[in-house]
Amino acid sequence: MNEGRWLESERQIAKLDGRDKLTPEEAREMPASFRKVCQDLGLAGERLYGLALSSRLNGLVMGGFRHLHRSRARFQPIRFLTRTFPGAFKHNLGFFWVSVVLFWLPFFLLAFSGQWGLVWIQSILGPEGMQGMDAMYGKDGDALAHGRATHGSDFMMFGHYVQNNVSIDFRTFAGGIFYGIGTLFFTIFNGLAIGAAAGYVHETGDPMKFWTFVSGHSAFELVGLHISSMAGLRLGWGLIRPGQLTRMAALIKNAQESLVLLGGAAVLTFFAAFIEGFWSAHPNPPALKFGVGIFFWVLTILYLMSGRKEWYERP
Repeated sequence: MNEGRWLESERQIAKLDGRDKLTPEEAREMPASFRKVCQDLGLAGERLYGLALSSRLNGLVMGGFRHLHRSRARFQPIRFLTRTFPGAFKHNLGFFWVSVVLFWLPFFLLAFSGQWGLVWIQSILGPEGMQGMDAMYGKDGDALAHGRATHGSDFMMFGHYVQNNVSIDFRTFAGGIFYGIGTLFFTIFNGLAIGAAAGYVHETGDPMKFWTFVSGHSAFELVGLHISSMAGLRLGWGLIRPGQLTRMAALIKNAQESLVLLGGAAVLTFFAAFIEGFWSAHPNPPALKFGVGIFFWVLTILYLMSGRKEWYERP
């Protein structure tokens, strides 16, 4: 009986050593088999079953440990970016579509509401927000001059955008601890705020300045925001549906899973801030700016959709 189990463990380890994949059933059974082999090794040593058997079982234990605990590789940057993060995205794709609806519906409502008056837009932006929009995207506005006058240099603008975008993403994620309600609020509010900015510029400013400015970094910034929202919703869903776990255990477990998504969102947000600080405000032909923006949108979508659910590594 034990011989058959040991042979199966040896076969699975050899399969993994050869970089082949286990079937889902084999992967689920492997931790339990590993625990039994550990017990067998302890029993063999206690009862002095001999060096040959102990060496064989020790080899099984070392092989099982090597593969079961290789999950730390997810923190290697290349593996994280090429497998772990896109796999986690695909695994939680349902939360992405929830975030898309929560953000874009308010965005379009506010963006088009300016045709019937600016009351709602003004209530969202406030006086300072409208002054900033006028300085950057008004008919006499200059985004580069305003940015440098406010922050001093392209590098300081980059630092400001990192701080601003990261704070937005983190608030969106952290709101998930309140059973997801905070994440819902911040996702909807961000849609309203950005929609209000777009609607205000269309009615009072120069829309071309606005769209050429946001086109280059919009893919990384908006997708990063959506993924932060996914992470928060993942966190909140674990509290709403803890399953067999206590809510505290479910919170810890889902926080570990959400951090994978948040890490990917941080990378996208960094790229967005870099482009926003060093490219977006600079005067380049609109066709070039829109072309760069389209390229980054296509690149981002292809990258995320390249992920596979089987790449997902549960923390």
